[in-house]
Amino acid sequence: MCTVSFFPGAHGFYLAMNRDEKLDRSTALAPRIINIGSRLAVFPSEPTGGTWISANDAGVCLALINWHRVKRQPKNDGVSRGDVVRALAGKSAANKIADGVAKLPLRKLRPFRLIAILPSEKLVTEWRWNLEALTVRDYKWRSQHWFSSGFDEQRAEVERQRVCDAALTHQSTKSLRWLRLLHRSHSPKRGPLSICMHRRDASTVSYTEVAVSGRRATMRYKSGPCCAKGTIVTRTISLVH
Repeated sequence: MCTVSFFPGAHGFYLAMNRDEKLDRSTALAPRIINIGSRLAVFPSEPTGGTWISANDAGVCLALINWHRVKRQPKNDGVSRGDVVRALAGKSAANKIADGVAKLPLRKLRPFRLIAILPSEKLVTEWRWNLEALTVRDYKWRSQHWFSSGFDEQRAEVERQRVCDAALTHQSTKSLRWLRLLHRSHSPKRGPLSICMHRRDASTVSYTEVAVSGRRATMRYKSGPCCAKGTIVTRTISLVH
């Protein structure tokens, strides 16, 4: 259960993600900057080390959402999908990410959709794994949204896309403030289908945004539902071209 939004600008882009999880899940850790190979990367993490979103000093961002519509499960012992972004966070080009995805223990991973934003190539790419095949989809360098939901993924996609489309028509300038308001949205009503998601047993548990310019990538992270007050943790890395 998640919502990911991508908005390009004249000098970079914004990426935002609501992470929706069961309320009994362990609280995640705020973003840290770490060395991965020859790159610096920044991401929040599970206590076990996995993550769902990252940015590195090439300006490359990754975000992973579960693919609930696919009901298959691995036959063998599963590997956490949080390991996917962690393993790829240091990659700086689409072909390197593709090679990294192909080397993952896919047969042990539950279905997922991995989104990559590559500013140097003006490329948005999504890898989809359904336990039978790995497929790739490229998108134009323009506004995009992705949605997942363990409640009703098809309905969530329709309802949340409608909210995003309506927000686009009412605001010509896509600022960070506009993006934050969108990810706090309870339209059409507060519940399992709203972008800021609420259920008895689950809710939006964190909000992460990344702003990438020509010189730096800044990640801001807030634990808890988007609609609630909370401390924002900010981490910035300088880009290396």
